[in-house]
Formats: sequence, structure tokens, C-alpha cells
Amino acid sequence: MKQIKIIAPSSPAVGLTPEKMRRLAQSFEEIGWQCHLASHTLDSVRFLAGIDEHRAMDIMTAFADSSIDAVMTLKGGYGSNRLLDRLDYDEIRKHPKPFLAFSDGTALQNALWTRSGISGWSGFQATFFLNAPSSRLIQSLKNALDCKPFQTNGLSCLVTGKATGVSVGGTLSVLTGLIGTPYFPNMSGKILILEEVREEPYRVDRMLAQLRLAGVFNQIAGVVLGDFSSCIAKDPADGTIEEVLWDYFQNLTVPVATGLPYGHNMDHILIPIGQELTLDTIAGTLTQTNRI
Repeated sequence: MKQIKIIAPSSPAVGLTPEKMRRLAQSFEEIGWQCHLASHTLDSVRFLAGIDEHRAMDIMTAFADSSIDAVMTLKGGYGSNRLLDRLDYDEIRKHPKPFLAFSDGTALQNALWTRSGISGWSGFQATFFLNAPSSRLIQSLKNALDCKPFQTNGLSCLVTGKATGVSVGGTLSVLTGLIGTPYFPNMSGKILILEEVREEPYRVDRMLAQLRLAGVFNQIAGVVLGDFSSCIAKDPADGTIEEVLWDYFQNLTVPVATGLPYGHNMDHILIPIGQELTLDTIAGTLTQTNRI
């Protein structure tokens, strides 16, 4: 049975009882994996799952352990960005293995790809097993862990075209927090994938403006938009999240697709980060073309 190490780089696992831990272990076993908790996974310091040194140490140990086949975050919240300058990316590069995370883990995933060339999958974290994930989400997780080629269809076309590039992105608010740091991806020729949750439209607008002002939209090869869940204005006069997204993306000169089933719910799919994808907005498909 393959082995997966669970790390907690973000917020503490409040309420994760021994019974819930048994359920997590059983869920992994049902898909053919044995899970192991990193040494400090259940620590708690303020709003973090332990001190920075311990959380960074757990990441390094997980990658260095030759018996571990994949690494996954326990949950999201906040805190991954505090660890980025505490990791030895040269050492991690020597021990490549898939890294699965979501939400706050966007910071780690893009940093690991940028500094170490470590690819992975965004859209799942271990505690999702406790939240009644759909059969589609579980199958997508199994496909990712079994290294099956990624493909999804049914996307809607906002800007017509076809492009191939390495995928980057994830949760918009976390990604924009990397701008100006050594951990923000080189966006030249990339396929940018974005999702967000519980941010008012004006706040999403601010983040997209930051990406535009940083020159991102002049560099990328294509855009795929996932769910922007509960991104509703308190004041109806502020408009909708759809209006904000259309405002930024409908006039780009690269292909743009919407409707990717990726975001903060239990019925979505995992998407590759740091892997070559082809976006075809006419066919409505996003397909893995080369595993890096």
C-alpha cells in the first residue's frame, strides 16, 4: 500500500478527535493509501498549527522520507506563507513527489513549483474526508494519486482560443499575496487557474487589479475560472461577482474559459499545478498534455 504524509502548514485542527482521525485513516485505506501524520500535525499556537519552525520541519521531513509517496495538507485556513522562506528548496528538489493541497496551500504549491519544480494537485486536503465529499471528488482524488492524465470538459467560452502552458494559480487571495516575492510564479506562457470563496466583488476586483498591474495578464497563455463561491456583495448596488470577472477577462487576447468545477465545495475536481495543460475554449476542454 502506498504511503501519504499529512502535514499541517496552516491553521490548527480544532476538534479533530481520535475518532475523526480513525475515519480519516480508514478513508485513505479505502482508496489504497496509508496515511501518516507529521510530527507536529496536531499542534496549536494562536491561529497556527504550531510554531513556524516545526511546521517547516514537517514539510522538509515529508519530502526527504523515501518511504513516502505523496504529501498532503491536513486543512487550510492561514499560515502557509509564513513558511516559504524557511524551506530548503534545493533539498526538496532532490526528493520529488506529488504535493496535494488547497486554499491556503496555494502559497506552498506555487512556491514549490517555482523554486523546486515540484508539481501537484489543488482541490483536496485530508479533512475533506470528514465533510461528505462527492463521488466525483473522490474519483478525482484517486485519479490524481494514481497519476492518471487529467482532463475535464464542459467549460464555457469567454474568449475563444486554444493554448498550451504549465498550470499555476489556485485561490486568488492567497496567490496575490505572493506578488513581489521570490515565490510568485513566472507567469510567462502559463495557464492561470483561479477560484475564491466568501470575498465581496469589490475585494475580488482589488485582487484582479493587482494581478493586472503586476503585468500578469500580459504574460499568461490562458485563463480558466473555477467557482467564486459566496462572493456576494453586501450592498446589491455593488453588482455581482460575474460582472467583475467579465470586466477583467472578456477583453483579454488569450483564451479564457469559465465553469471549471474547482473551488470551495465538496463536489468539484482536483486540478494540476505545475503541469502542462492544453486549454481549448471552443471544445470546452482542459487536458493534461505532459506530466512534468
